[in-house]
Amino acid sequence: MIRWAEKRNRRNHRSRKAISTIMANLTMLVIVVSLSSLLFVWSISSFGAYTGGAGYWFSSRSLANQERLSVESAFFTATGPTYTVTLYVRNVGAVQFTISSVYINSTLYKMPELPQPPITVGVSQVQKVQFSLLGQTWVSGDIQTVIVATLRGTTITTVWTA
Repeated sequence: MIRWAEKRNRRNHRSRKAISTIMANLTMLVIVVSLSSLLFVWSISSFGAYTGGAGYWFSSRSLANQERLSVESAFFTATGPTYTVTLYVRNVGAVQFTISSVYINSTLYKMPELPQPPITVGVSQVQKVQFSLLGQTWVSGDIQTVIVATLRGTTITTVWTA
């Protein structure tokens, strides 16, 4: 009888001491599922905030990759104190582009501001770009570096002799 009581006491004591293996596994499963669902909701909301800007960036880069500029000729003329640059820019790409600025020897020359229309070059067209340089002089034979930039960020660098 004493053996039976000791055996029963040990069995009851063991079952009350800790949580069962099944309950421990179920508890860990509930914790993992709840944390992973929280992570999923957070990541979806975070990526959703960035997709609008990324989509615009990729679409604008796609159009910029279709822009192809070609500076066909450049004329540097000096009439008295006025120094004038005349560029002929051809569009050899698949989309039209708008010239935003021109750099001559690393000096920025912005295109005419409104109310004049911006200089837009259509597909397979040549556009004349002419402007006067302020504070820059040259003599015949000087090397001039000309950079033409579009609104989408496409640039072309050419070197000409005045």
